[in-house]
Amino acid sequence: MSVANVPPVPQEAYDDGLFIQELAPIRGTLVGSFFVAVIPLLVVLLFLGAFRLPAHFASLSGLIVCIFIAIFGFHMPAQQAFQSIGNGIVFANWPIMWIVVNAMFVYNIAVRSGAFDIFRRWIVTNTPPDQRVLLLVIGFAFGALLEGVAGFGTPGAICSALMSSLGFDKVDALTYTLIFDTTPVAFGALGIPVTTLANLTGLPVMSLSAMMGRQLPFVSVFLPLYAITFFAGFRAGLLECWPAAVVAGVSFAAIQAIFANWVGPELPDLIAGLVAMIALVVFLQYWKPPYRAEFACTYTPTRPANDEESKAAEKNQEQQQQQEDVQDGAKGDKTQVTYDDHPHDAVAGSSGGDSINSNSNKGVDGVSPSPITELAKPTLLESIVAWSPWVSIIVVVIIWSFVKVPSYGAIHVLWPQLHERVWLTLYGERYAAAWDFQPLATGTAILVANVPFTCIVLLHGAKPKVIPQALWDTVKQLWLPILTVSFIMALAYLYNYSGMVYTIGLTLSSVGNAFPFLSAWLGWLACFLSGSDTSANSLFGNLQVVAARQIGLSAVLMASTNSSGAVTSKMISPQNLTTGVSTLGMQGKEGYIFRRTVLHSIFMCAIMGAIASIQQFGTPGIIPPGDEVLPPVA
Repeated sequence: MSVANVPPVPQEAYDDGLFIQELAPIRGTLVGSFFVAVIPLLVVLLFLGAFRLPAHFASLSGLIVCIFIAIFGFHMPAQQAFQSIGNGIVFANWPIMWIVVNAMFVYNIAVRSGAFDIFRRWIVTNTPPDQRVLLLVIGFAFGALLEGVAGFGTPGAICSALMSSLGFDKVDALTYTLIFDTTPVAFGALGIPVTTLANLTGLPVMSLSAMMGRQLPFVSVFLPLYAITFFAGFRAGLLECWPAAVVAGVSFAAIQAIFANWVGPELPDLIAGLVAMIALVVFLQYWKPPYRAEFACTYTPTRPANDEESKAAEKNQEQQQQQEDVQDGAKGDKTQVTYDDHPHDAVAGSSGGDSINSNSNKGVDGVSPSPITELAKPTLLESIVAWSPWVSIIVVVIIWSFVKVPSYGAIHVLWPQLHERVWLTLYGERYAAAWDFQPLATGTAILVANVPFTCIVLLHGAKPKVIPQALWDTVKQLWLPILTVSFIMALAYLYNYSGMVYTIGLTLSSVGNAFPFLSAWLGWLACFLSGSDTSANSLFGNLQVVAARQIGLSAVLMASTNSSGAVTSKMISPQNLTTGVSTLGMQGKEGYIFRRTVLHSIFMCAIMGAIASIQQFGTPGIIPPGDEVLPPVA
């Protein structure tokens, strides 16, 4: 596809005073305009990766640069530029951060009430207390389960906090949780990315679901082996833990493929994550890896990352422990967790004296670590309490979505001075600018799910004051992520309405038969900007279809590859990085995580591009029908 194939701008667009997006505004050259358009993106990448600046600062810097380029380079009227920024900020907070806030509120109530400690105890007493195993159980299987229901960065935040509280290095916990949160993303939040893509492109939803179900499982099946090798090394990881990694990968990939191809996009990740978790837990009753002391888990009742009293109490406890060690001449057989100046030194959440957990070896303020062998398995009642937040969320969100509760009371807001006041040159149509305010969106469903869970923990002995404490914890954890997501979504919306993103897309789509490989990179770029596979599909879904039809490729394959490629950049998106680090008490350290994940992201995107190329030119029979529903190319 080239500029020559772009539909002409009708005279009425000029007569109505619309802003006409220019695809080649820099001296009339597409390539020159491409290099100018990528400058804001490079600013964010460099500030995060090279200079390791906080995500909110990197996002704001990219936004400021983008404003100047949009107005002075792409000739966008200033009023419309700032209206698009406002549209992005509103969308960032509702529905995206509304989901994250309520999910983290549930998590913090679980932590404050002690249900989180029971849940951790359930995991370590039903599986070998080995970090290599728990990396698969929590990071891969449980994370996929959460992604299938909620998405939008929730798995990275909750699973990394859970893993770090069991002795994982915090940077490792978040890094590998983000790496795992890739292949489940395309079917996350009950398949919203796929249904959104179908609605925008006019392609059959089952064709898109099936195509992704013939791409992502090829990566899913190897993902546990890949991650465990990088985490523990070739010998301790791959050679010693391959049986568990194979069970996790095969069980997840098989269910993902079956449900995506024959059921639909709503349940592949939810069911696959659940099956993988059950399969792992059952398998681990009969097999465990060779013991290695460096991967032994620790169990320490958690405390809030910003709780000064808990920190002071822990410091006092460490001093007392050192005095006891001097007197005894040894540390005894207790598992000790130490903290230093490394950025991964704080555990989020607290149980304290208001919790329902009665099995932890409490020291000063309830933070004394306990050997795994001293922990008793939770009773049936405790297990119900431990699983109640997650089960409650899963049940409520599934019912909420299938009954279409979000549509009730929804308000369709047409954005002033922006809605249909921009001519989308690449597609030859007016650019809609609307915001759907849904009071009963998925975030509200999670808030509703919090009600039965809160009742359960209160009836089981937690004090009512854990609710305002958890709410305050949530505010402290998420105020910076809210700023970051607002900045990055403002940047994404300005990229869209100024036409800069379409200049980039058009340039990359002008490569002929190399497009299947670059198709994944378009999705990668869009998800990096927005932090969401759904938004990535909204951004480039139509471009993929238009380019595919002009070149003579499969529109179903290219649209699906947009989504499959997008999931590989979720691990480096500022939106997800900032949510994860804030939960772990590592605010401002997004750059550390970015540097750990960026090469994995690039490698996995290249793999998805290669898969798309092979499927287009080597095994075209694997592509499901669906292109025939589109009108013929002019």
